[in-house]
Amino acid sequence: MLSSKKPIRRPLGRPAPPHTDASVVRGGKEGSGMPPAVERNAGRGTIVGTLSFPVSKSGALRDNSHIIAEIIRRRSPGLLLCAGFSVPCTKTLRPIKDATRQTGTVAVLETNSPRVSFQIRDGRSISMGEQFYATRDDTNKHPSGLTCLANALSKRSFRFSGRPVLLLVCGEITVIQGRTNVDFHCSAPPKLQDAVRAERVLILNPTHTRMGNSGTIRAWRRFLSAKGRVYVSASNWNVRKTKGRRQKPSPTLHSFWHDRNCSKPCFQIRCIFFDYREWVLRR
Repeated sequence: MLSSKKPIRRPLGRPAPPHTDASVVRGGKEGSGMPPAVERNAGRGTIVGTLSFPVSKSGALRDNSHIIAEIIRRRSPGLLLCAGFSVPCTKTLRPIKDATRQTGTVAVLETNSPRVSFQIRDGRSISMGEQFYATRDDTNKHPSGLTCLANALSKRSFRFSGRPVLLLVCGEITVIQGRTNVDFHCSAPPKLQDAVRAERVLILNPTHTRMGNSGTIRAWRRFLSAKGRVYVSASNWNVRKTKGRRQKPSPTLHSFWHDRNCSKPCFQIRCIFFDYREWVLRR
């Protein structure tokens, strides 16, 4: 993606620091700045937005609540999925709740303290609970985490645009395993398996930072998005040095899979403060 070399306005009207670059791609055209506003009734109910931020190993670098709220107001996506470490705490949800009351957007995000996911809609915050496990070792050594997730399905599920929605937080995607022959973990309860492979289910998988082993992750995403299902992920990028280098936003930072195929976003804006993309959800 090409970048503008001109300084742009910092999100929410704050002065931009020197050398701030951003790029917008929409219909093959480029620009810079915050996302342009759209009409709320212009078919936005089928738009899924994904949003992520620069983070350190311990969490977000700043309070992103006003950025999230501004994007909701300007773009009015039907559903907005934010990567992990979205906002510091429940007190900072207020501007986001106000924005959803104005636009009708459903936002899914995580507070950093306590580490809990929330569904924000119509000005209300609905707890979707904490993350139950994070790695393959967790599922192998402590399979009770899979049972906890199965028992929390009512909190982790809702409906959007005629589809059932299921939230798998970060490493909870390890409910499945394998690369050549992908299948459910042997300890995954039947009702959890049924929820993951439900007809037309929309699986949301926000992560704190990008997951490794991209070949295996792609195989998992193909499996999860098969038979009319949809898989959506959003990850942050770690600006602290990891193995001698820093991460940068990349085309695979967010993903949208349907019927085992990876789709390209229909709109994107990227700057040093956030990466936002939009996708069209098929009926």
